[in-house]
Amino acid sequence: MTAPQYFLFTVSDESWKEHFATGIAAINDPGHDPNNRQGNAQRQKAFCELAGIKNGDPLFFYLQQQKKIMGLYESASRPFYDTRCLVSKGFINRKFPVRVAFNQKINFPVPVGMDEVWNSKDKGFFWSLQQQRGDSVGRHACIALTKQDGDHLLRMLYEKNPVIPNLIKIRNKAHSLRGLPYDFSHDGNQLHYEAVLQSVLLEDFKQGKHKEVFGDYDYFVPFFPTSSQKEIDVLLFKHDSRGVLWYEILELKQHAFDQEELNKLMNYEDWVLNTLSDGNIRMVHSIGIANEFADDVKAYIKGRIGYGGRKIRLIKYSFNAKRKALSLTEESL
Repeated sequence: MTAPQYFLFTVSDESWKEHFATGIAAINDPGHDPNNRQGNAQRQKAFCELAGIKNGDPLFFYLQQQKKIMGLYESASRPFYDTRCLVSKGFINRKFPVRVAFNQKINFPVPVGMDEVWNSKDKGFFWSLQQQRGDSVGRHACIALTKQDGDHLLRMLYEKNPVIPNLIKIRNKAHSLRGLPYDFSHDGNQLHYEAVLQSVLLEDFKQGKHKEVFGDYDYFVPFFPTSSQKEIDVLLFKHDSRGVLWYEILELKQHAFDQEELNKLMNYEDWVLNTLSDGNIRMVHSIGIANEFADDVKAYIKGRIGYGGRKIRLIKYSFNAKRKALSLTEESL
């Protein structure tokens, strides 16, 4: 199992009162129409935002209207699906069924303002919380933070709170034991939805699985935002006592990995090299994961290696519908 990982929930002033009173955080469900595959894909992506949360992970809450971050809390359940109202005739109802229970970990009475967060970006913090996401209003969401960003945000809260009161006891409302309703539709060993592939991988990563494939990772962030307003599917990390030791960039495709996916992966590689690793090419490793790989993709990567370029690993997944599990094997070039 991986070490505790930081997450930030974006909430409204109105919903925060219900979250805190019940000890249940929630994000919205985009809705499900069995005849609308694109809509269902968005729904599966919403589930993916919470898929990586496990018991004991530290949580922050961003109050959108007040533009302040509250902390520190910790998850007290696995993610679950529940359509009941949190409170009678309350704001959090069946439209916000993607949920996780939480408790207060440290009682910081003075929050951190969002302007303080953006000011810290000049010092190299908060790559995982980009402004176009953090300032979005009207949508409840869950954002995974890097260890560096979470540690720095926690330090900011300590700096602003020299006196820390006792914990406030949160009475967790009884919640559903039903997990998130992933759509495991498949053709043979190939999943229909990329977000489901991503969610199953995140479920595996939080249990520390597949280290024989990816190495001894200790942290992961899905939907990692880049400065071009694109998102890396998953960024894997390995830390040592001095910080990040290496990054692995994962680009996922539920069916065939083609030249378009390869171009995205190489663009992400350039961005991570230039922004996160200070140009240290030893730290950055690129991996494509798919059910199959186009011949021109394999030919390009083989040629790139032949000319002394960086290797891109290709990992083939196979979905076992009976066990709802993935097997991963290295694709030969």
